Order: sequence, then C-alpha cells, then structure tokens
Amino acid sequence: MPVDTVELINAVSLICDEREMRVTMKQSAKGAAITGATAFLGGVLGGPVGLAAGAILGGVGSAYKMQGWKPLGEILRNDLTPTQRERLQSHIMAAVRDVGPQDLALLIPIIMGDAAVQTAVLRTVTSFVTNEMGLRMID
Repeated sequence: MPVDTVELINAVSLICDEREMRVTMKQSAKGAAITGATAFLGGVLGGPVGLAAGAILGGVGSAYKMQGWKPLGEILRNDLTPTQRERLQSHIMAAVRDVGPQDLALLIPIIMGDAAVQTAVLRTVTSFVTNEMGLRMID
C-alpha cells in the first residue's frame, strides 16, 4: 500500500503539535498596505484629521488581523496546497528512506515512535517551511 499523503502530513502535524513548534507569519507588507490604504482613505474623506484617524485605525486593525505566530501543525494540516503536500511528502520520504519501509502501515508507527526518525522528519519539515513557504520558525 503506498503512503497516503494526508495520513503522513497528519502524523507529522501531531509531532509538531507535541513539540509545540510555531512559525511567525511574515505579513508586514500586507499590514503596511492596509494601514496605508486606510490612512489614504481617511485623508481623502477627512483631511489631516482623517489622515491621522485612518492611519491609527489601519495600524490597529492590521496589528489585530496579522497574528504574530501560528502552530506549525495547523499550517501543515490546513494551509498547504496539494502541490506543497506532495513536495513535503517527497522530502519526508527522502529523509526516512534509510529507515526502509515504504508502506504506510509501517512508516507512521516508526515516525511516531522513533526519536531519531522524528528528529530527521522535523528537520525536513522545518527546512521545507523555511525555504519553500518563506516562514520563520520560533524557538
């Protein structure tokens, strides 16, 4: 039986959750755009006072909207595109290729139970998230 991508990602997500791995969300450009747009709109509608009010409201709204971090397990379960899931599976399979099993029934318990395999998988996931998704790990 070939390895099911969803099951593999879910197993890795559980490990990430257990280790409380988090990533920062680099969205400052989006926050700056929101703040700038509300400042501009405030300036157009209310002059100098509207400009200040728009900038303040946009800044507060951006800060509220752009949360500082997100659990890595949640990103793996919910935010990956199908292509990213396939690429991550390939990277994980390459990391555990030396372990041997290509069967899901054998691979998932090995990943969940062997600390050395978990470390190799988590290094692979960290590299993938950092290099291919542009996120930064916390801790």
